[in-house]
Amino acid sequence: MPSMEKNLFNLKFAAKELQRNSKKCDKEEKLEKAKVKKAIQKGNMEVARIHAENAIRQKNQSVNFLRMSARVDAVAARVQTAVTMNQVTKSMAGVVKGMDATLKSMNLEKISALMDKFEHQFETLDVQTAQMEDTMSSTTTLTTPQNQVESLLHEMADEAG
Repeated sequence: MPSMEKNLFNLKFAAKELQRNSKKCDKEEKLEKAKVKKAIQKGNMEVARIHAENAIRQKNQSVNFLRMSARVDAVAARVQTAVTMNQVTKSMAGVVKGMDATLKSMNLEKISALMDKFEHQFETLDVQTAQMEDTMSSTTTLTTPQNQVESLLHEMADEAG
């Protein structure tokens, strides 16, 4: 595909070159018109006619260069579209291959079994956490003398009224 990109570059370059040639012909046309004017002022009608013919030829040449430039530019646009579509196609082919590999590796039975195992482990973790919290609260309750807690509560209640 690099050759297509090279061709695309060459086409765009050719279109620009044709546009430059068209502008060059426009300048030449203006110069010839000026020469026509000078020849008429000098009264030399034969030379004026020759310069007028040259001016018209330059104008026609300019239009032809522009026309060719437009056509080459249209071809370049088509080539650009082809290059872009080729790149998109290659990218899509890579994605499809990747998706195929992923879909082949996805075993629904394994995924379902894995999710069931996860749920079971999560439930087990909940039970163990609840058991640990109960054990911790009963341990803290046992280490603190209950009669001291009760007397502190009565003391605070008396102070509060």
